[in-house]
Amino acid sequence: MFESNTEMQNIYCLPGLGADHRLFSKLKVDTNLIPIKYINAETADTAETYAEKLLDQIKEDNPILMGVSLGGILAIEISKRVPVQKLILISTIKSKNELPPYFSLLDHLPFDISKTAAWFKNYGELLKPFYNKINKEEMDLFKSMLIATPDDFINWGVGAVSHWKNETIETAHIHIHGSYDLVFPTKWVNNYTEIKSGSHFMVVDKADQISHIINEQLKSLNEKSLS
Repeated sequence: MFESNTEMQNIYCLPGLGADHRLFSKLKVDTNLIPIKYINAETADTAETYAEKLLDQIKEDNPILMGVSLGGILAIEISKRVPVQKLILISTIKSKNELPPYFSLLDHLPFDISKTAAWFKNYGELLKPFYNKINKEEMDLFKSMLIATPDDFINWGVGAVSHWKNETIETAHIHIHGSYDLVFPTKWVNNYTEIKSGSHFMVVDKADQISHIINEQLKSLNEKSLS
């Protein structure tokens, strides 16, 4: 919900790879959602160096950051560089130890990783099983965001995730994860709040449940600030 609300602190939102601010459009939360816009990444950028390039979009001290998938990784990296009040991590991983083993195979597969974006965009419909039972409107949103994302950024993002080196997370956080997430399966993820049947796209198709959890977190933060 990108509307004015001055009672609580803003949440800065970092979308997943192949997505944009529309990924958060179905959330109904009790504060402003401020989208972080992804800029071009250099070939040599890592998740760590790229996160630094996003810092100037955060206009307040001690922010709340919400990241989905790649956005969660970048939110964690931002929290290493500036004080962050709370991380809301959705459909993501918190360290390299939660990265599924098959990501390590990407460098050894017999195809050019620079063709990843073209494959996703040409055969996006084949990815539908990864998103469980999304409807036509939600699938159209997914494809529209994917098409709007520059190919170079998609190619870079796949590599940035697979080569992420983070081992710990120090910032206060909540990790919301779907039981049906096939990108980051729960088999390798620890210490999370589970959304039953939630897929990697659950921030859209399970928006009501996720909104409730976020609002509870906001309420708790607000109560602490008043005590």
